[in-house]
Amino acid sequence: MSAHNTPRRWGWVAKTLHWVMAILIIGLAVVGTLMANFINDMALQFDLTQQHKSFGFVVFTLALIRIIWRWLSPAVPNEPENQRPWEKTASHITHYGLYALMLVMPLSGWMMSSASALNDPGAYPVQVKNMVFGIFEMPDPVYPANETLEKLFHTIHAYSSYLLAILLILHIAGSLKHHFILRDSVLRRMVPFAKVDE
Repeated sequence: MSAHNTPRRWGWVAKTLHWVMAILIIGLAVVGTLMANFINDMALQFDLTQQHKSFGFVVFTLALIRIIWRWLSPAVPNEPENQRPWEKTASHITHYGLYALMLVMPLSGWMMSSASALNDPGAYPVQVKNMVFGIFEMPDPVYPANETLEKLFHTIHAYSSYLLAILLILHIAGSLKHHFILRDSVLRRMVPFAKVDE
């Protein structure tokens, strides 16, 4: 299997990035929802928040790699011939929207955390830093704390998550429609080791 994309299928690099990021993003969405609405245990909340930040950093890094790889391997599989113009437009909007949110969500989460008083030295008994898996600390661009910016980036982060959920549903629904109703190769071209007809 080629690393580069072709007019018939996605290369293994694009496939790997696609599925790894899909798993991470869905996992982050689930954990984020649990943290915001269902978990009251402060110790667990703290641990989950640190993991959420760390995996958010991973998603942002992979998104950058994915964009760079798309530039290095610009060929993409041909669109189905029977696709209507509005379907092509909807598909492009969904894909560009997903790419944008892969960057906006982790960036807004990072800025929200940076603007929080929890991130400032001495503000609370326990200082909450933007650590990535406890290995290194991310920069703190908003210092000292700024409640207005924290609320702004919290709003961006929250509404981005809603929009991401909508686009993911549309993306999955479109893929399933191609596979089960239109019976073309759109989904198989992204599935590892799936056979794509010549």
